[in-house]
Amino acid sequence: MNLKTAFTFAVCFSFACSDGTAAEHQAMMPASARDLFKKYCYECHDSSSMEGNVDLETLPLVISRDIPTADLWSKVLNAINSGEMPPEDVDPISDLEKSTFLESLSNEMVVARRVLSDSGGEITLRRLNRREYANTIESLLGVRPDVTNLPDDQATSGFDTQGASLFFSSDQLEQYLAAANSALELALNPRKKVETKVIRVQPEEQYTPHYAAAAAKLQDKLDRAAAWKSQTEKPASEFGFLDEYEAKKSSINSAKWLRQLKWYLDQPETKMGAALILTIKDGGYTKVKLPNLNEDADGKYIVRLRAAVYPDADERFQYVEFSSGFGSARKYLGWRKVTGTLDEPQIIEFPIDHQVGEKKQIWIHQRSHQDRGDKNLWTIDLDKNGMGTPPGVWIDWAELEGPLADDVETDFASKIMPPKPSDWSEEQYAKAVITRFARMAFRGDEPDTTYLNQLLSLYTANRASEMSVKDSLIDPLSIILASPRFVYLMEANGQSQLSDRELATRLSFFLWSAPPDAELHQLARDGRLSDPAVLQQQTTRLLADPRADRFVKGFVHQWLQMERLGMFQYDGVQFPTFDNAVRENARDEIYQTVHHMIDAKLPLGTLLKSEYVVINDVLAGYYGIDGVDGHQFRAVPVPKDSIRGGLLGTAAVLAMGSDGQRSSAVERGAWVLRHLLNDPPPPAPPNVPQLSRLAGQVLSARELGTAHQEQPQCANCHKKIDSIGFGLENFDASGSWREMELVSTGARKAKSKAFPIDPRGVMPNGTSFENYHELRDAVAKETDAFARGFAESLISYGLGRPYGFTDQDLADEMIEKSRPSQYEISELIHSLVQSRAFQSK
Repeated sequence: MNLKTAFTFAVCFSFACSDGTAAEHQAMMPASARDLFKKYCYECHDSSSMEGNVDLETLPLVISRDIPTADLWSKVLNAINSGEMPPEDVDPISDLEKSTFLESLSNEMVVARRVLSDSGGEITLRRLNRREYANTIESLLGVRPDVTNLPDDQATSGFDTQGASLFFSSDQLEQYLAAANSALELALNPRKKVETKVIRVQPEEQYTPHYAAAAAKLQDKLDRAAAWKSQTEKPASEFGFLDEYEAKKSSINSAKWLRQLKWYLDQPETKMGAALILTIKDGGYTKVKLPNLNEDADGKYIVRLRAAVYPDADERFQYVEFSSGFGSARKYLGWRKVTGTLDEPQIIEFPIDHQVGEKKQIWIHQRSHQDRGDKNLWTIDLDKNGMGTPPGVWIDWAELEGPLADDVETDFASKIMPPKPSDWSEEQYAKAVITRFARMAFRGDEPDTTYLNQLLSLYTANRASEMSVKDSLIDPLSIILASPRFVYLMEANGQSQLSDRELATRLSFFLWSAPPDAELHQLARDGRLSDPAVLQQQTTRLLADPRADRFVKGFVHQWLQMERLGMFQYDGVQFPTFDNAVRENARDEIYQTVHHMIDAKLPLGTLLKSEYVVINDVLAGYYGIDGVDGHQFRAVPVPKDSIRGGLLGTAAVLAMGSDGQRSSAVERGAWVLRHLLNDPPPPAPPNVPQLSRLAGQVLSARELGTAHQEQPQCANCHKKIDSIGFGLENFDASGSWREMELVSTGARKAKSKAFPIDPRGVMPNGTSFENYHELRDAVAKETDAFARGFAESLISYGLGRPYGFTDQDLADEMIEKSRPSQYEISELIHSLVQSRAFQSK
């Protein structure tokens, strides 16, 4: 540990803890509960079997003993009350036994909630997660820090805001110091004003000579192969080939590749521009390369190009795609549709926001698939037409303009280090800078005098070693940004109610994932933020701010487990239209739909079924919806019998319920139960046997489901899960509609068979459905359950702890308050913010 790290660790303070006081009266079930468990439950849920990881044999009768005990009793209540337990294949509980047990347990649960609410449900002290840290540094310094080396956000219960998994240890202190030091170096060394420039590139200068040289090499190979074939005396090696095999192969391949290159070079438009094509032989895509953006060239830029679409171009290739980086580091920036013609090209503009410290290499190319799918498609097209995949777009020229003048440019260097007053000593100035910066970094909390003096002593030591004033300040300011009072969301001990300052911090990190702005700080200083009317107004203001996009993406992504959308490769031959543009816009469709619902104050049930979709031109093309132009998302009406409208009809949700090759009734059914019906299935038992006997067999989704249900330990859950999943089988792995399921297996997928889709099933409440539309209607009727699950997730995300037994009353309150608005999202948010739990520690 170096000197600076040791100093930082020395000035960190310990966190006090307090124990709750147990209530005198405890919630307790009578001993007769054990008799009922022994009679109906122990066969599957005693200490030896523990199916679903549930052990009722050792479950304490004192419900209010602790929160885990109460949580398990709550699950017992729900399972027996709903009829889910005991399962159908065992004797049911008699009506008298059931009513007696449920009445007793329901009454005791009320007592347990009251007891444990007094002693549990604390919000664990937590550090900033990576996205919050980046936003906070940016708000202070005006630069976006590199957070890749900071501790991972190991989310529990699906959310990265939960304190139990957000901590850091002394060995991670160096990582925070390094990140802070790099950010401060950039912020305190303002870049020189860079003159706005326009740099134009001519694509034909990049590619026409390259393709001409490649064609010449191929022609030479072809000529040499022909010369060798025309005689019999000389070996292939005398014609420049390794052996006879290489000579024959070169003859075949060179002819194939040469046809495409000759076609390209023969087109008049490639003499004064570039056709965006895929060339396997010569380096993949025709990509228009723009000048590099370096670390000190931050600002806003415009990419501008003059382009046209080829007649009869495939719909997917009527777009240009913008990206940066290479290989696995490649980042897709966006897309624009091309509507200009070769006779009348159009000018297209695309904005680029370049952060200080970044390096960017901007490329313009055709829409692409995430894996080698486009190359496989090229090979298929080559066999069909002898030339490969035809081009979709021609680019005359492209240019990069920037950095553009910023109307709201902030000089963060002067904000951190304002000019020194002439009558101040250097030490006075340094102490003022450190004090002011610490106050800002600690979100309005006053820094301790001893702490400030220690930081000033480090500054003094740096100056003694002949460092400049600015460089001498970087170390103490870095320590502030690595301090627990910055990295952790600190709330003072000693009282349960949040102060106005603490409430401002909790509210802003909830809805903006960032510190409070000036207005929130001022209201907190005036002691007005805790006024319910003011708090309501500020919550509305924060939701209307563009920074609320961080809440939508942060919460929705984790609530719906959308990380699965990026987990799999989707084969380009099997799913040629499910490319990068569709995948990324499908993700945004979910976020934009929630944004639209908040702005338009729509009922939460709109997510289950709606008569509109929130899409742009890319998704409209994928969904087969006409009349949608432009990359901006907007609400578009769909017919009542449309397969789209609601989460179940979105490409993102359907693709997440697959492995990239085949749809999964299990994944989709479990997702619906977990996120739409608030009835999550238990985890799979640890002793599930592998269905290796089925390897190589061509089976339909229903046949696979039947095989799962043949396993006794799997049957009960899979019966409920798979039934819902079958109702979504009309959608393939990419979310496209189908009437038949084509299943292939074996080497090179030699075995194939098509099965008609059978979407019939039964909901957990016994409602049967014949098809997807009836399934969607049945799910849409479960708005109360959906709203309950949404509220529970919102509580977990907003309070930074897993939803638990003691939060049930809060969820009840949120549901009741938002019911008149049909569970508008903003009303659910308001009811959480106004709650005692949100305003308490």
